Amino acid sequence: MKLEELLANDALIPSPPEAVHRILAELQQDEPDMRRVNQLLAEEGGLTLRLLRLVNSARYSPGVTPIGTVEAATALLGLKTTRQLVHAAAVGDAFHAVPGVNMPEFWRHGLDVAKIAHSLAGDLKLDAGIAFTAGLVHGVGDLILKRAMPGLASLQPAFATDDGRYAAQKAELGYAYPEVGAAFAARWRFPASLVEAIRHQCDPQDGGDTLASVLYLSSWSARAHELDIAGTALFDSFPQGVARAIGLSDAERLCDGQIIEWTSADEARDFS
Repeated sequence: MKLEELLANDALIPSPPEAVHRILAELQQDEPDMRRVNQLLAEEGGLTLRLLRLVNSARYSPGVTPIGTVEAATALLGLKTTRQLVHAAAVGDAFHAVPGVNMPEFWRHGLDVAKIAHSLAGDLKLDAGIAFTAGLVHGVGDLILKRAMPGLASLQPAFATDDGRYAAQKAELGYAYPEVGAAFAARWRFPASLVEAIRHQCDPQDGGDTLASVLYLSSWSARAHELDIAGTALFDSFPQGVARAIGLSDAERLCDGQIIEWTSADEARDFS
């Protein structure tokens, strides 16, 4: 299937649900009514659960007690970050099930990439909320491809452990999951910086985008953890050029198995 045909298929690239439109429309008002936002969120049980999971996974709470209510979450996050995480939580609803994909495992990896990106963004003075969201949804293009062409050879390995996926899809299709994911993010009206980061996540130096480089490095770190790469092999494979280009030379930090609290199966299952 050509990229143009794929992107024109509304059944494969869903639009945001009406409930999400209503919530985001209220959040975009000059003076949003947060009581109404909280009420609209409370009416969407699945969305609320995912939002709360994201708030706690991203460690937006300064304390150790998990955030347990919509009201507490939106009060803590503020308008901008609430918009970002509502968007991200809604993606989980849109891709609740994809045939042939272990969704809890897919989202577990996405949450790991999101947490690492969130951490790196703080060091680089980037918007940590956008970085977290970009990390979470960075692989959505692959889910769309799986829906469209489930038998494609380059889609058969698990996304989290396949470090040759981008090249294989380029060779097989002429395009790959980053372009598809960027089209999805644009349709859902994610910020332009996030859309471009998704587009260039596998070729950040070509795109000249710092957030894309953060995604590249975060994905590398999470995949190395998935593949249990350690010792000399881990440092030898570290993408020094990408890190150096954005002023991040601390290879030891990204190679540290304790860079984040890795997402548990239960945490991922709550989100998926």
